[in-house]
Amino acid sequence: MRDWTSYNRLTGIFLLRLILSHFFASTCAGAVYQSDGSASSVQNLHRRASNGDTIALPAGTFTWSTPVTISKAIKLQGAGSGRIIGNTKSSVSIGTGTKSFETTRVIPGITAGQILRIAKMPNMPRTTHAARENYMEGAVTSYSGTTLVMNIASTGGSGSWHFWWIATKPTTTIVNNYENGSRGNNSAPPMLQIQQSLAGSAEVTGFQFTSSPTSVSSLIGIRTANYITPKALIHGCWFQTGNGGKGAAIFSASNQVVIWNCSFDDTYELSHSEAFQIKAGHGIMDASWSTNSTMGMDDVDGAANFYIEDCDFHAHNQVCDADDNARVVIRHCIWDNSQFANHGADTSAIGVRHIELYDNELIFDVFPGDCATEIPLQHAVWLRGGTAVITDNVFPRITSGCAKTKANIMFSVLNTRRKSGPYCCWTTYPAPHQVGQGYGPGAVFHAFTGCGSYRKADYYIYSEPAYIWNNTGSGGNLVSLNGDPDACGNNQQVADYIQEGRDYKLEPKPGYVKYTYPHPLRSSPSRSQLKSSAAPTSSHHFHLRKERKTKKVKTGWGKAKKNPANDTAAPGQ
Repeated sequence: MRDWTSYNRLTGIFLLRLILSHFFASTCAGAVYQSDGSASSVQNLHRRASNGDTIALPAGTFTWSTPVTISKAIKLQGAGSGRIIGNTKSSVSIGTGTKSFETTRVIPGITAGQILRIAKMPNMPRTTHAARENYMEGAVTSYSGTTLVMNIASTGGSGSWHFWWIATKPTTTIVNNYENGSRGNNSAPPMLQIQQSLAGSAEVTGFQFTSSPTSVSSLIGIRTANYITPKALIHGCWFQTGNGGKGAAIFSASNQVVIWNCSFDDTYELSHSEAFQIKAGHGIMDASWSTNSTMGMDDVDGAANFYIEDCDFHAHNQVCDADDNARVVIRHCIWDNSQFANHGADTSAIGVRHIELYDNELIFDVFPGDCATEIPLQHAVWLRGGTAVITDNVFPRITSGCAKTKANIMFSVLNTRRKSGPYCCWTTYPAPHQVGQGYGPGAVFHAFTGCGSYRKADYYIYSEPAYIWNNTGSGGNLVSLNGDPDACGNNQQVADYIQEGRDYKLEPKPGYVKYTYPHPLRSSPSRSQLKSSAAPTSSHHFHLRKERKTKKVKTGWGKAKKNPANDTAAPGQ
């Protein structure tokens, strides 16, 4: 006779294991917890997870109205982000059925039957029918040369337009609906906060992040309690800002981050929707301005700088706002009708420490006679403080009937002409933390009491020029100076503060060698390599790479370079 007591006990154990296996699975690298995609589910699983574990989200769209904090060395894994893969200037009316587009460049990897979305690039700010709410989505019928034929099954918006981006379909989307009560303050609590841990790297991959019109918060915020800590890793994601909500895609109060293979698109908002804002106010990060630069291979182990690699930016008024204490490297990226700017010690308390911009390409699309469609870029690069390396980029001149002629690489010293910041209305060269200043052997310390509420505003004087060389395109190495209206009335001229040969040089930086590319943490991060049941996200089709010094071809997004296959294809990509 069967022992039903034992049988029931064994059956109960089996059912319990079956139920628990729905929530997590063990691997030799750590446990994989399966969430239901909600913010509460992810946060609850995080409480249970240990360093080295993974929290996976399924396919679907999930709205987060409450924030989530990651404070352990875990991976947050989505099922696939989708990515923007190209542009078209074809004039097409929104509707279903067969539609034909000419892509601006050959886009590798498009196959018949693949689902793509064609969405409108934004108009001039404050005009109607602003952006991506006007779209068509369907299956690829054929793609030959640059001719893309689609069978459109669903649409949004209406009208005929002639400037679009093209994207693969996301699998896991998180919609930011969090209202933190601090409109216009990217440093306020974000929807997803990464509190960095000495235990290892937190990792986020496989998501499309977008904002609801009522959201007020950055999508991701990164904070640290240590100057050097294991880097946060973000890759294979798609960030959408400018839906009416206010907040950057990523705000970081830490330089300890590596980001790669991500798309960022915006509606060319004029403020508060940067792709990145990197700003660490007074505190542990002040060491950035009292320690030597870590540019190129001086960044031992790639530990000190914030790295952005193989990403693409679309209609962003600010690709990156490099601000207080930031040490930023942007390389091998596409700036599609997007521009770079930073902050000095003018409206900010400290200003950027140093930036490296190399092997990027800016794309500026001209629409003669159609100023509503043309995106009004004001410059390629605007620097307001610190030192820099700018080399091997493609910079077209921003000039057209609509744009007139704008700056290429532009320098300012705004604390000489503004009544703001700790060094307001400055009148002697050099201004603290201005372009061409840094820190090194022999740096001279100055004790200083700042303007207004800025009390202790000590600073060092140390000449560390910006270096600009070997940039191509019609803009090339062209430099200009820009001064705000003189609110101080002291008649200070930017030309007296920034001079070629002293504060910037049009030549290679002596001894400079670019840091190892791709960043070593892309293949061997400082945390356990995790294997999740969720599929990883594809690498970006735009970045077909080949070795440098070979002939460039218009394939994907601009510069042809070798593509490090750190991410593999996921369903729906």
